[in-house]
Amino acid sequence: MRGFTRSWHGRRLATAALVVALSMVAGGVAVAAGGPAIQTITPRSASDITNLDVLRQQIRNYYGDPLGTGVFAADSHYAKEASSVASAGERWLTFVNLFHLHPGHGQKAIVFDVDDTTLATWNYELYSNWAYNSTSNATYVNGELFPAVPGMVKLAKTAHAEGYAIFFITGRPASQEAVTLGNLTSSDAIGLDAGYPTPTTLKDGEDGLFTKPALTDYPAYLKTYCAGDPGGSCTTDHYKQATRQHIISLGYDIVANFGDQYSDLSGGFEDRAFKMPNPNYFLP
Repeated sequence: MRGFTRSWHGRRLATAALVVALSMVAGGVAVAAGGPAIQTITPRSASDITNLDVLRQQIRNYYGDPLGTGVFAADSHYAKEASSVASAGERWLTFVNLFHLHPGHGQKAIVFDVDDTTLATWNYELYSNWAYNSTSNATYVNGELFPAVPGMVKLAKTAHAEGYAIFFITGRPASQEAVTLGNLTSSDAIGLDAGYPTPTTLKDGEDGLFTKPALTDYPAYLKTYCAGDPGGSCTTDHYKQATRQHIISLGYDIVANFGDQYSDLSGGFEDRAFKMPNPNYFLP
């Protein structure tokens, strides 16, 4: 992924410090958030398009699962790329601490998306043949069947040990909050415990796992931020932007934001955004 620094607080770094920052994240997967919607060519010939079955096999190979078992390999290119993002994130947190970039801007925090940022949905992609269905997907979500994304548990634990508040923002509905927490942490015994730290309770008493509420249950900050969206229902990017803004309003500095979709990262309200690898789907 590509390197960039988003300065929400308008910080000015000395040139030498900036050079160090860039060198520390080199080879990582930090990107400018807010990528455009899908942009591509209009093929003139079938030969301009990767055959769909060939593409599916290429993705299986990328995950180190050529036979399509639903289990990605620990030494796969996917695992290595995801781990490289996590390592870049750790280097960024070290840089922030080293140069004391957060004093005066609130309690330092880190934000994670869930699906294919902290929990890998590869098993469901294979089961569904890359065709999302809310009913079958709920079986996997409610069964807490998703393993951790490589490298991300270590990153989260490192951040937690260094005093960062840990928040998760997911587009999953509020009805799936308990099982999402159970899959991320040891809060229940239903399925997999991915091993993440318990989300931080916010200063206003909210829990640190944000799921998307039904429109009738929107808190004031979502109603205000998404008033111009169709029917007042937040788009994915506006929902996540509004939630990050809400976190900041409570006195936190979001030092790093991790997501697998550009809609997880667009719109700011973080110091740096990191794009996780995901060749399986695109959510504008």
